[in-house]
Amino acid sequence: MSEIIPDTRDWTDVLTGGCSECGFTGTEDPTGVPATLAEAAATWQTVLTRDDATERRSPGRWSDVEYASHMRDVLDEFRRRTERMLTASDPTLDNFDGDAVAIESDYAHADPAEVSPALSAAAESYAGLLSRVSGEEWDRRGFRSDGHAFTVASLALYGLHEVRHHLGDVGS
Repeated sequence: MSEIIPDTRDWTDVLTGGCSECGFTGTEDPTGVPATLAEAAATWQTVLTRDDATERRSPGRWSDVEYASHMRDVLDEFRRRTERMLTASDPTLDNFDGDAVAIESDYAHADPAEVSPALSAAAESYAGLLSRVSGEEWDRRGFRSDGHAFTVASLALYGLHEVRHHLGDVGS
């Protein structure tokens, strides 16, 4: 199995500059994210039934199941962050190092049949939380340990980018 080089880019720049790779603009409506999460979860179910879902098809790139495992964990993390932002005043959000989590959780040996329902549950849980956000709650803030500020709305859009971008990574 080829070595994956850790991604050190601060992807929050997509919130203001968009992403030419996946078409995310940063101007999407955060209230539409729950529906997109449901659609994406269904697409991931199809991706994870591919015969080669556990194979890395190109050097330095994760397999489909590794990307799906990452999405499961990102959606769970964004749900936890959103919950904190909705219940605490300007909280500092836990760090999330996706590459470290991938190694610790052994994404490379994940079983698509186990990842699939867990990813669906994570998408459903986060979508459910976002669908209950209203009014000024969208403006509630939280801060990464590096000081980057998110609102519930900008975090939802950041999550939307993750979903779109990684579906593109697996060709869906």
